[in-house]
Amino acid sequence: MADPVPAISSRITLKQVAAEAGVHVSTAWRALKNDTYVDPAKRAHIRAIATRLGYVPDPMLTALSHYRRKQHTPAYRSTFAWAHAFPERHGWQQSMHIKAYHDGATAFAASMGYKLEEFWLAEPGLSPKRAREVLLARNIRGLIFPPQPAAKMELTLPVEAFAGVAIGYSVTSPRLHIVANHQHSSTLTCLRELCRKGHMRIGMVSATETLRRAEHNFETPYCLFKDAQPENRQIPLFMIEGRDEPEVVNPWRERFLAWVERYRPTAIVSTVSEVKTWLEGADYAIPDDISIVTLSRVFDPDWTGIDQQEKEIGARAVELLISLFQSGERGVPATPLRLLVEGRWIEAGTVKKLGPPVNELLKRLS
Repeated sequence: MADPVPAISSRITLKQVAAEAGVHVSTAWRALKNDTYVDPAKRAHIRAIATRLGYVPDPMLTALSHYRRKQHTPAYRSTFAWAHAFPERHGWQQSMHIKAYHDGATAFAASMGYKLEEFWLAEPGLSPKRAREVLLARNIRGLIFPPQPAAKMELTLPVEAFAGVAIGYSVTSPRLHIVANHQHSSTLTCLRELCRKGHMRIGMVSATETLRRAEHNFETPYCLFKDAQPENRQIPLFMIEGRDEPEVVNPWRERFLAWVERYRPTAIVSTVSEVKTWLEGADYAIPDDISIVTLSRVFDPDWTGIDQQEKEIGARAVELLISLFQSGERGVPATPLRLLVEGRWIEAGTVKKLGPPVNELLKRLS
């Protein structure tokens, strides 16, 4: 006689966890997501019961829930804050790239049933403690930090009750998950494309604040490229001290033109929009005399170069925030993530083909 088939133990459900804890199913769901809506002691009690009973969310039901949401216009779920510390309330709107991040973030949030609400951290009289209280009173539990007005900013807002994501590297404290353009790859792409068009004498122009804000990801590939060349072909990076703004960069015009005259680059990779005007004002024809490439076409849309996909970055930042929000991750993460979005090379007529690919340089940049 065959042995009896052992009974298959049924999956512990969320309803059973809630019944054991003496709470509503929705409260149990929030507690297991570590949602700060639930009192910390009650949250810990419910989570302990779930662990004891062996509750594990059903991945198929979770996937089905996500699928159903995508088939319908989503109902409102929650509001996230677009938190910034610009000196003026809407100061970030003066930056084209930040506005593009916001457009992408707002559109994706709406598609998932979330709202994005501006929150001014530098409002006069608003202490970090009061800012936290206001956010909690508005039932906001998720924060997006766009690029801030300066590099290496330390924000004193307590974030232990919030899920948080930063766009770019300007916020050094709190140390959050980051979504950004893959800036290292962007520069490599520019250098490789120029080498494929026969350029060997390639220069780079940027401002120190821009390089710091990008955690020096922009210039490191250029240093590799420069060191890969014989000494008589090496062109030092032309760095402007300070921010990449007209009033800061314009006094550097004559020094820049002297650098061009001395090193004779056939192509320049740049984050400084004024480079084109300076060259044309000195009777250099673009691209016949010098090719120019931008690392951000949002600032220089008529240049060949990199579309950093700012709207995509904004969307992915909200997507990551929703994931953290729904999984119950709050506060400063033990291991911050870096989600890098690839830029796209776009041709726009500011680069001239000089000859066959420079294979020895391409090999070094591979």
